Amino acid sequence: MKENIHLFRSRQWKVFIVALAIALPLYVTSTFDELFLILVISFIATMVLKPLVDYFENLGMARWLSVITIFIVLGSVFIVGLMAVFPVVTKQIEQISTTFDKERIAAMMNDLSLSVSRQIPFLKSAVILDQFNQILVGFGNTAGNTLSGIVGTAATLAIVPFITFFLLNDYYSMQKAFIRNMPNKYFEMTLNIMYKIEDQLSKYIRGTVIESIIVAVLYMIAYFFLGINYATVLGLIGGITNVIPFAGPFIGGIPVLLISIVQFGNLSMLVPVVISIILVQQVDQMVVQPAVFSKIMDIHPLTMFIVILVGNEMLGVMGMILAVPIYTIIFVTAKETNWGLKNYKITHT
Repeated sequence: MKENIHLFRSRQWKVFIVALAIALPLYVTSTFDELFLILVISFIATMVLKPLVDYFENLGMARWLSVITIFIVLGSVFIVGLMAVFPVVTKQIEQISTTFDKERIAAMMNDLSLSVSRQIPFLKSAVILDQFNQILVGFGNTAGNTLSGIVGTAATLAIVPFITFFLLNDYYSMQKAFIRNMPNKYFEMTLNIMYKIEDQLSKYIRGTVIESIIVAVLYMIAYFFLGINYATVLGLIGGITNVIPFAGPFIGGIPVLLISIVQFGNLSMLVPVVISIILVQQVDQMVVQPAVFSKIMDIHPLTMFIVILVGNEMLGVMGMILAVPIYTIIFVTAKETNWGLKNYKITHT
Protein backbone atom coordinates (compact mmCIF):
# COMPACT_ATOMS: atom_id res chain seq x y z
CA MET A 1 0.00 0.00 0.00
CA LYS A 2 2.81 2.37 0.92
CA GLU A 3 4.57 1.56 -2.36
CA ASN A 4 1.41 2.53 -4.30
CA ILE A 5 1.15 5.81 -2.42
CA HIS A 6 4.84 6.44 -3.08
CA LEU A 7 4.29 5.78 -6.80
CA PHE A 8 1.43 8.28 -7.07
CA ARG A 9 3.59 10.94 -5.41
CA SER A 10 6.62 10.27 -7.58
CA ARG A 11 8.00 12.62 -10.23
CA GLN A 12 7.32 10.11 -13.01
CA TRP A 13 3.64 9.84 -12.06
CA LYS A 14 3.25 13.63 -12.03
CA VAL A 15 4.91 13.87 -15.45
CA PHE A 16 2.47 11.25 -16.79
CA ILE A 17 -0.55 13.10 -15.34
CA VAL A 18 0.57 16.43 -16.85
CA ALA A 19 1.18 14.85 -20.28
CA LEU A 20 -2.23 13.12 -20.12
CA ALA A 21 -3.86 16.42 -19.15
CA ILE A 22 -2.48 17.90 -22.39
CA ALA A 23 -3.16 14.92 -24.67
CA LEU A 24 -6.71 14.08 -23.58
CA PRO A 25 -8.31 17.50 -24.28
CA LEU A 26 -6.56 17.59 -27.67
CA TYR A 27 -7.97 14.19 -28.57
CA VAL A 28 -11.50 15.02 -27.37
CA THR A 29 -11.50 18.32 -29.28
CA SER A 30 -10.28 16.54 -32.42
CA THR A 31 -13.52 14.52 -32.52
CA PHE A 32 -15.37 17.77 -33.35
CA ASP A 33 -14.03 18.13 -36.89
CA GLU A 34 -15.04 21.70 -37.80
CA LEU A 35 -14.41 23.13 -34.34
CA PHE A 36 -11.00 21.47 -34.21
CA LEU A 37 -10.09 22.77 -37.66
CA ILE A 38 -11.13 26.33 -36.74
CA LEU A 39 -9.14 26.25 -33.50
CA VAL A 40 -6.06 24.75 -35.19
CA ILE A 41 -6.01 27.32 -38.00
CA SER A 42 -6.63 30.17 -35.54
CA PHE A 43 -3.79 28.94 -33.35
CA ILE A 44 -1.45 28.62 -36.35
CA ALA A 45 -2.31 32.15 -37.47
CA THR A 46 -1.71 33.40 -33.92
CA MET A 47 1.73 31.79 -33.73
CA VAL A 48 2.70 33.19 -37.14
CA LEU A 49 1.49 36.74 -36.47
CA LYS A 50 2.36 37.08 -32.77
CA PRO A 51 6.00 38.20 -33.32
CA LEU A 52 4.75 41.05 -35.55
CA VAL A 53 2.15 42.11 -32.99
CA ASP A 54 4.78 42.03 -30.23
CA TYR A 55 7.14 44.10 -32.39
CA PHE A 56 4.61 46.89 -32.98
CA GLU A 57 3.53 46.81 -29.35
CA ASN A 58 7.16 47.23 -28.24
CA LEU A 59 7.31 50.34 -30.45
CA GLY A 60 4.63 51.88 -28.23
CA MET A 61 1.50 51.01 -30.18
CA ALA A 62 -1.50 49.66 -28.29
CA ARG A 63 -1.80 45.90 -28.72
CA TRP A 64 -5.33 46.01 -30.15
CA LEU A 65 -4.18 48.65 -32.64
CA SER A 66 -1.14 46.53 -33.54
CA VAL A 67 -3.41 43.57 -34.32
CA ILE A 68 -5.79 45.67 -36.42
CA THR A 69 -2.87 47.27 -38.30
CA ILE A 70 -1.38 43.87 -39.17
CA PHE A 71 -4.81 42.58 -40.24
CA ILE A 72 -5.29 45.60 -42.52
CA VAL A 73 -1.80 45.31 -44.03
CA LEU A 74 -2.05 41.55 -44.57
CA GLY A 75 -5.60 41.90 -45.88
CA SER A 76 -4.45 44.51 -48.39
CA VAL A 77 -1.51 42.36 -49.49
CA PHE A 78 -3.81 39.36 -49.82
CA ILE A 79 -6.33 41.27 -51.92
CA VAL A 80 -3.63 42.72 -54.21
CA GLY A 81 -2.01 39.29 -54.56
CA LEU A 82 -5.40 37.70 -55.20
CA MET A 83 -6.17 40.27 -57.89
CA ALA A 84 -2.86 39.42 -59.57
CA VAL A 85 -2.95 35.63 -59.16
CA PHE A 86 -6.71 34.94 -59.23
CA PRO A 87 -7.23 35.68 -62.95
CA VAL A 88 -4.33 33.34 -63.85
CA VAL A 89 -5.57 30.57 -61.55
CA THR A 90 -9.20 31.01 -62.68
CA LYS A 91 -8.21 30.90 -66.34
CA GLN A 92 -6.15 27.76 -65.82
CA ILE A 93 -8.95 26.06 -63.87
CA GLU A 94 -11.40 26.87 -66.69
CA GLN A 95 -8.92 25.47 -69.21
CA ILE A 96 -8.52 22.33 -67.11
CA SER A 97 -12.31 21.89 -67.02
CA THR A 98 -12.45 22.30 -70.81
CA THR A 99 -9.56 19.89 -71.25
CA PHE A 100 -11.37 17.20 -69.30
CA ASP A 101 -14.28 17.12 -71.74
CA LYS A 102 -15.95 13.68 -71.59
CA GLU A 103 -15.76 12.94 -75.34
CA ARG A 104 -12.17 14.09 -75.60
CA ILE A 105 -11.17 12.05 -72.55
CA ALA A 106 -12.94 8.96 -73.89
CA ALA A 107 -11.18 9.20 -77.27
CA MET A 108 -7.82 9.84 -75.63
CA MET A 109 -8.23 6.92 -73.20
CA ASN A 110 -9.11 4.64 -76.08
CA ASP A 111 -6.00 5.71 -78.07
CA LEU A 112 -3.84 5.39 -74.96
CA SER A 113 -5.10 1.89 -74.15
CA LEU A 114 -4.44 0.76 -77.74
CA SER A 115 -0.94 2.25 -77.56
CA VAL A 116 -0.14 0.48 -74.28
CA SER A 117 -1.60 -2.78 -75.63
CA ARG A 118 0.67 -2.61 -78.71
CA GLN A 119 3.73 -2.04 -76.54
CA ILE A 120 2.74 -4.75 -74.04
CA PRO A 121 0.98 -7.44 -76.13
CA PHE A 122 -0.22 -9.60 -73.23
CA LEU A 123 -2.35 -6.67 -71.94
CA LYS A 124 -5.71 -6.37 -73.70
CA SER A 125 -6.77 -2.88 -74.70
CA ALA A 126 -10.32 -3.42 -73.39
CA VAL A 127 -9.00 -4.28 -69.92
CA ILE A 128 -6.63 -1.30 -69.94
CA LEU A 129 -9.43 1.04 -71.04
CA ASP A 130 -11.69 -0.25 -68.28
CA GLN A 131 -8.97 0.36 -65.69
CA PHE A 132 -8.32 3.89 -66.99
CA ASN A 133 -12.04 4.67 -66.84
CA GLN A 134 -12.28 3.40 -63.28
CA ILE A 135 -9.31 5.54 -62.25
CA LEU A 136 -10.80 8.64 -63.88
CA VAL A 137 -14.23 8.07 -62.34
CA GLY A 138 -12.68 7.57 -58.93
CA PHE A 139 -10.53 10.66 -59.31
CA GLY A 140 -13.53 12.69 -60.49
CA ASN A 141 -15.66 11.60 -57.54
CA THR A 142 -12.86 12.33 -55.10
CA ALA A 143 -12.20 15.74 -56.66
CA GLY A 144 -15.92 16.59 -56.58
CA ASN A 145 -16.30 15.57 -52.95
CA THR A 146 -13.13 17.44 -52.03
CA LEU A 147 -14.34 20.60 -53.79
CA SER A 148 -17.71 20.42 -52.06
CA GLY A 149 -15.96 19.93 -48.74
CA ILE A 150 -13.67 22.88 -49.37
CA VAL A 151 -16.60 25.16 -50.24
CA GLY A 152 -18.48 24.09 -47.12
CA THR A 153 -15.41 24.44 -44.93
CA ALA A 154 -14.56 27.88 -46.36
CA ALA A 155 -17.84 29.26 -45.02
CA THR A 156 -17.09 27.82 -41.59
CA LEU A 157 -13.55 29.22 -41.59
CA ALA A 158 -14.90 32.76 -41.94
CA ILE A 159 -14.89 32.84 -38.13
CA VAL A 160 -11.12 32.22 -37.97
CA PRO A 161 -10.09 35.92 -38.24
CA PHE A 162 -12.31 36.81 -35.27
CA ILE A 163 -10.89 34.06 -33.07
CA THR A 164 -7.36 34.94 -34.20
CA PHE A 165 -7.95 38.60 -33.33
CA PHE A 166 -8.95 37.79 -29.75
CA LEU A 167 -6.14 35.27 -29.33
CA LEU A 168 -3.57 37.83 -30.48
CA ASN A 169 -5.08 40.69 -28.51
CA ASP A 170 -5.56 38.78 -25.25
CA TYR A 171 -2.63 36.37 -25.60
CA TYR A 172 -0.60 37.57 -22.61
CA SER A 173 -3.63 38.30 -20.42
CA MET A 174 -4.86 34.73 -20.95
CA GLN A 175 -1.35 33.44 -20.26
CA LYS A 176 -1.16 35.45 -17.01
CA ALA A 177 -4.62 34.28 -15.94
CA PHE A 178 -3.57 30.66 -16.45
CA ILE A 179 -0.32 31.10 -14.52
CA ARG A 180 -2.09 32.91 -11.64
CA ASN A 181 -4.16 29.77 -11.05
CA MET A 182 -1.02 27.69 -10.64
CA PRO A 183 0.30 26.99 -7.11
CA ASN A 184 3.37 29.12 -6.32
CA LYS A 185 5.72 26.12 -6.30
CA TYR A 186 4.79 25.34 -9.94
CA PHE A 187 5.01 28.95 -11.15
CA GLU A 188 8.53 28.94 -12.64
CA MET A 189 8.14 25.46 -14.10
CA THR A 190 4.82 26.36 -15.79
CA LEU A 191 6.28 29.56 -17.21
CA ASN A 192 9.24 27.64 -18.62
CA ILE A 193 7.00 24.97 -20.20
CA MET A 194 4.77 27.58 -21.85
CA TYR A 195 7.79 29.44 -23.21
CA LYS A 196 9.40 26.27 -24.65
CA ILE A 197 6.17 25.08 -26.30
CA GLU A 198 5.43 28.50 -27.78
CA ASP A 199 8.99 28.87 -29.04
CA GLN A 200 9.15 25.48 -30.78
CA LEU A 201 5.63 25.56 -32.20
CA SER A 202 5.90 29.10 -33.57
CA LYS A 203 9.20 28.23 -35.29
CA TYR A 204 7.76 24.99 -36.67
CA ILE A 205 4.61 26.65 -38.02
CA ARG A 206 6.47 29.55 -39.62
CA GLY A 207 8.99 27.08 -41.05
CA THR A 208 6.21 24.95 -42.56
CA VAL A 209 4.61 27.98 -44.23
CA ILE A 210 7.96 29.09 -45.70
CA GLU A 211 8.75 25.53 -46.84
CA SER A 212 5.36 25.20 -48.60
CA ILE A 213 5.87 28.46 -50.48
CA ILE A 214 9.38 27.49 -51.61
CA VAL A 215 8.25 24.01 -52.70
CA ALA A 216 5.28 25.48 -54.61
CA VAL A 217 7.61 27.82 -56.52
CA LEU A 218 10.01 24.95 -57.29
CA TYR A 219 7.15 22.85 -58.66
CA MET A 220 5.91 25.77 -60.79
CA ILE A 221 9.39 26.22 -62.29
CA ALA A 222 9.81 22.47 -62.92
CA TYR A 223 6.42 22.07 -64.61
CA PHE A 224 6.95 25.23 -66.67
CA PHE A 225 10.25 23.94 -68.07
CA LEU A 226 8.65 20.55 -68.79
CA GLY A 227 6.06 22.38 -70.86
CA ILE A 228 3.12 21.13 -68.80
CA ASN A 229 0.03 23.34 -68.92
CA TYR A 230 -1.37 25.04 -65.82
CA ALA A 231 2.00 25.03 -64.04
CA THR A 232 0.84 27.74 -61.61
CA VAL A 233 -2.16 25.79 -60.31
CA LEU A 234 -0.28 22.49 -60.25
CA GLY A 235 2.61 24.11 -58.38
CA LEU A 236 0.23 25.56 -55.78
CA ILE A 237 -1.36 22.14 -55.31
CA GLY A 238 2.11 20.61 -54.85
CA GLY A 239 3.07 23.22 -52.25
CA ILE A 240 -0.16 22.78 -50.29
CA THR A 241 -0.07 18.97 -50.29
CA ASN A 242 3.60 19.03 -49.29
CA VAL A 243 2.53 19.65 -45.69
CA ILE A 244 1.16 16.07 -45.64
CA PRO A 245 4.06 13.86 -44.50
CA PHE A 246 5.14 11.06 -46.85
CA ALA A 247 1.92 11.02 -48.92
CA GLY A 248 1.96 14.72 -49.91
CA PRO A 249 4.22 14.44 -53.00
CA PHE A 250 2.18 11.50 -54.34
CA ILE A 251 -1.15 13.29 -53.80
CA GLY A 252 0.17 16.47 -55.43
CA GLY A 253 1.65 14.48 -58.32
CA ILE A 254 -1.62 12.80 -59.39
CA PRO A 255 -3.16 15.92 -61.03
CA VAL A 256 0.15 16.62 -62.82
CA LEU A 257 0.25 13.12 -64.31
CA LEU A 258 -3.39 13.33 -65.40
CA ILE A 259 -2.89 16.75 -67.00
CA SER A 260 0.26 15.54 -68.82
CA ILE A 261 -1.56 12.46 -70.16
CA VAL A 262 -4.44 14.59 -71.45
CA GLN A 263 -2.10 17.25 -72.85
CA PHE A 264 0.26 14.90 -74.71
CA GLY A 265 -2.15 12.03 -75.30
CA ASN A 266 0.30 9.40 -74.04
CA LEU A 267 2.55 8.45 -71.13
CA SER A 268 5.64 10.20 -72.54
CA MET A 269 5.78 12.68 -69.64
CA LEU A 270 5.37 10.07 -66.91
CA VAL A 271 9.10 9.66 -66.27
CA PRO A 272 9.99 13.42 -66.52
CA VAL A 273 7.16 14.32 -64.10
CA VAL A 274 8.20 11.65 -61.60
CA ILE A 275 11.84 12.76 -61.86
CA SER A 276 10.88 16.43 -61.34
CA ILE A 277 8.85 15.53 -58.23
CA ILE A 278 11.76 13.47 -56.85
CA LEU A 279 14.23 16.31 -57.55
CA VAL A 280 12.02 18.90 -55.85
CA GLN A 281 11.62 16.60 -52.84
CA GLN A 282 15.39 16.08 -52.69
CA VAL A 283 15.97 19.84 -52.76
CA ASP A 284 13.31 20.21 -50.07
CA GLN A 285 14.81 17.56 -47.80
CA MET A 286 18.49 18.39 -48.36
CA VAL A 287 18.39 22.19 -48.67
CA VAL A 288 15.06 23.76 -47.70
CA GLN A 289 14.24 21.74 -44.58
CA PRO A 290 17.75 21.98 -43.01
CA ALA A 291 17.80 25.74 -43.69
CA VAL A 292 14.26 26.42 -42.45
CA PHE A 293 13.99 23.90 -39.61
CA SER A 294 17.59 24.02 -38.44
CA LYS A 295 17.56 22.34 -35.01
CA ILE A 296 13.91 23.26 -34.41
CA MET A 297 12.62 19.71 -34.10
CA ASP A 298 14.82 17.30 -32.15
CA ILE A 299 12.94 14.13 -33.17
CA HIS A 300 14.47 10.84 -34.32
CA PRO A 301 13.27 9.87 -37.84
CA LEU A 302 11.84 6.56 -36.58
CA THR A 303 9.93 8.34 -33.82
CA MET A 304 8.56 10.84 -36.34
CA PHE A 305 7.49 7.99 -38.65
CA ILE A 306 5.61 6.22 -35.83
CA VAL A 307 4.02 9.46 -34.62
CA ILE A 308 2.75 10.25 -38.13
CA LEU A 309 1.35 6.72 -38.55
CA VAL A 310 -0.49 7.03 -35.23
CA GLY A 311 -1.84 10.44 -36.30
CA ASN A 312 -3.08 8.93 -39.55
CA GLU A 313 -4.85 6.11 -37.73
CA MET A 314 -6.56 8.50 -35.32
CA LEU A 315 -7.44 11.51 -37.49
CA GLY A 316 -6.58 10.60 -41.09
CA VAL A 317 -4.83 13.25 -43.19
CA MET A 318 -5.43 15.93 -40.57
CA GLY A 319 -3.75 13.67 -38.02
CA MET A 320 -0.70 13.25 -40.26
CA ILE A 321 -0.36 17.02 -40.61
CA LEU A 322 -0.80 17.72 -36.90
CA ALA A 323 1.06 14.66 -35.57
CA VAL A 324 4.44 16.37 -35.16
CA PRO A 325 3.13 19.61 -33.55
CA ILE A 326 0.92 17.66 -31.12
CA TYR A 327 3.80 15.31 -30.30
CA THR A 328 5.98 18.37 -29.71
CA ILE A 329 3.47 19.83 -27.25
CA ILE A 330 3.20 16.58 -25.29
CA PHE A 331 6.92 15.76 -25.43
CA VAL A 332 8.08 19.26 -24.42
CA THR A 333 5.50 19.36 -21.61
CA ALA A 334 6.63 15.99 -20.25
CA LYS A 335 10.34 16.77 -20.64
CA GLU A 336 10.19 20.22 -19.03
CA THR A 337 7.85 19.01 -16.27
CA ASN A 338 10.33 16.27 -15.37
CA TRP A 339 13.20 18.78 -15.46
CA GLY A 340 11.26 21.33 -13.41
CA LEU A 341 10.13 18.87 -10.72
CA LYS A 342 13.71 17.70 -10.34
CA ASN A 343 15.63 20.98 -10.51
CA TYR A 344 13.16 23.23 -8.71
CA LYS A 345 13.15 20.69 -5.84
CA ILE A 346 9.38 20.31 -6.06
CA THR A 347 9.73 16.56 -5.60
CA HIS A 348 12.77 14.43 -4.83
CA THR A 349 11.52 11.07 -6.12
